[in-house]
Amino acid sequence: MFKPTLSKWYLYFCISTLIFSCYNDKDDSKDVSSSPLSNTDSNNPNPFNGVMRPIEVLPYPEISTKTYVIELERWDIPNNRTEAVKTTDNLQSAINWAISQAYGIIRLPAGHYLIGKYGNDIYQAGITLDDNVAFLLDENATIEMVPNDKWNYCAIAVRNKANVVISGGTILGDRDNHIFTPRADGDAAHDEGHLICIEGESQFVTVENVVLGKANGDGILMVGNKKGEVQNLKNITIRKNNFSDNRRQGISLVGSADVLIEHNEIHHTNGTSPQFGVDLEGAGRTNENITIRNNYFHNNRGGDIVNTDGKNVLVEYNILLQGDDSEYIDGPIVYWKNADWTIRNNSITMRTVSVNNWNGIIMYSNDNPKTNPETTYIYDNTLNNCGMYMYKGADLEIYNNYMYRGHLAFKEMENLTLTNNHVNHDNKCWAYRFLEVSGNASDNTYNGEAFNIPLVTDATWNGCWIK
Repeated sequence: MFKPTLSKWYLYFCISTLIFSCYNDKDDSKDVSSSPLSNTDSNNPNPFNGVMRPIEVLPYPEISTKTYVIELERWDIPNNRTEAVKTTDNLQSAINWAISQAYGIIRLPAGHYLIGKYGNDIYQAGITLDDNVAFLLDENATIEMVPNDKWNYCAIAVRNKANVVISGGTILGDRDNHIFTPRADGDAAHDEGHLICIEGESQFVTVENVVLGKANGDGILMVGNKKGEVQNLKNITIRKNNFSDNRRQGISLVGSADVLIEHNEIHHTNGTSPQFGVDLEGAGRTNENITIRNNYFHNNRGGDIVNTDGKNVLVEYNILLQGDDSEYIDGPIVYWKNADWTIRNNSITMRTVSVNNWNGIIMYSNDNPKTNPETTYIYDNTLNNCGMYMYKGADLEIYNNYMYRGHLAFKEMENLTLTNNHVNHDNKCWAYRFLEVSGNASDNTYNGEAFNIPLVTDATWNGCWIK
């Protein structure tokens, strides 16, 4: 009869432990479930229908058309949503090798790639891209951040690089399974987990035809250089992406210039403040020359577009729609008085009241004087079941807007111009409200009839006011 020795028992124990651990690998996400992404809206004039193929024509001639399809077996890259550390390391090695061999286009085959590994005590590292590269995901490829307990992560990072394209497939965060472990200071907000990070002095970066969902923070975060330094993060294009169920923001701009955001559907942003579709918030840096156009916003909990400090921002031809099953906290469009922008040809609809009342466009303020001398222009917009409210500011031109069951309200405003605006509402005093306002007004109507607003430039005027 076979009688194992003590050393043999120890060997059997080690083998058994190893086998058991393979089925309980912390990187193995087989037992981790995630809810599906929220539906896109079929009423979108340019509706999204599932996953998307990568673009075929590259926007930057600096990127070589020499193409490498990542060989999963050669690089030992799992594509079955397992072994995050191994997947991250080997996928990064394949990308780095392809770049070293002068490949400009790197294609990721279909599969589900679980990524993420230790970066530092508060950062979960993902994939990084170099200059002059197009990282193109098969339409059936998904990159997913492994569940983790880190404050911050970037599933894909572009840091101080130029001529970079990310296109196709799906990139997911870990919000359904994130572990909110407090930091040393006790804070457990964990709102800096992002899908794509574009940082530093990166230039000429395009993100197009990507599904970006379930970030613990933002779908895309753009952060320039440190406060006080020259900002050179610029020439960024965010086009035709589906932003869904991201926890903090769809897109955040924190020091950027010459940015184009167009033809995206940005929806169901919710979870932790501010919860906006697009947030321009420099935090001491400069955001300037930003265009946001032809996007479809809906079901964003905080609001759709907020501009705290952006200069020369153009917002046009967007649809901003409060969803049937949602309520705004702030409202569709929010800005601070030292931001300057043009808001034109947008359709804004509110179905339920926000904490800021029925205001489709609202300007926040404080008791400090306005220091930006530029004028903000708001024209040719249609507002449904909402209006505009601005207070303690100056330098504003509003014209050719239609408000159905809406209003125009101004408090302590200087240099206000109101021309050819059309307000429909069942309460005249609610429709037009003025308290200590100066400027000029002409050709405005109330319920289809001429409405006189006797503003003058050298004195303030009080009209009907409802608190």
